[in-house]
Amino acid sequence: MGESSQTQSLRKSEDGQRFLQALRLISIAALSLSVLSVAFDWLSASESYLEDGVCWIYDSAIYGVAAISFGRGASFERVAAFMLSLILAIAGCQGSYDIWSEIVRTAPAHSADAAASASALATGAILEAALLFRFRTSGEPLMTATWLSARNSAAIALAGAAVPALSHASSGDALQIIVDCVDTLLAFQAAFFVAKEAVET
Repeated sequence: MGESSQTQSLRKSEDGQRFLQALRLISIAALSLSVLSVAFDWLSASESYLEDGVCWIYDSAIYGVAAISFGRGASFERVAAFMLSLILAIAGCQGSYDIWSEIVRTAPAHSADAAASASALATGAILEAALLFRFRTSGEPLMTATWLSARNSAAIALAGAAVPALSHASSGDALQIIVDCVDTLLAFQAAFFVAKEAVET
C-alpha cells in the first residue's frame, strides 16, 4: 500500500505531471510520424522512409506503455519496466539484423530522400531527448527507460544523418555498419539497465 501511495503521489507531483505530458506528446507525435513516414514511403516509392516508420513505432510503444503505467503502483510499474526492457532488446535484435544486412549485401546508394529522411528522424529524436532530459537521474525505472530510449535515438539519429552526406566516399557503407553496431550495443545496454533497475526498485 505504501509503495502504491508513493507512486501515485509521484504521478500527481509537478514533475510527474510534466513527465506524463512529455510522454503523451511524444507517443502521439511518434505514432503520427510513423503513419506519415510509411504513407509517404508508399506514395513516393522512395524506400527511404519505411525504416523511419518502424523507428517511430518503437518510440510510440515505449512512451505509450510508460504513460499508461506511470503512477499505477509499484508492481504495475515494475511489469511495465520489464516490458520496456523487452522492447529495447527487440530493437537491439533489429539492429543486429541491420548489421548482418549491411555486411552480406551491397547497400543501395543513398539518395536525397535518404538524407532528408535521416535529418527529419534526427530532429524528432533530439526533441524527444530534450523533453525527457530533466528526468534522466530520477531513479524511477520508467523514467530511466524513456530517457535511455530518447538518448539512444538522438545519438544514433545524429550519427545516421551524417552517413548519407558521406556516402560518396568508399567508407560510406563501413560508417553505416559502425552506426548500426553502436545502435545495437546501446539498445542492449539500455534493456539490461532498465531490467536491473526494475529488479532493484
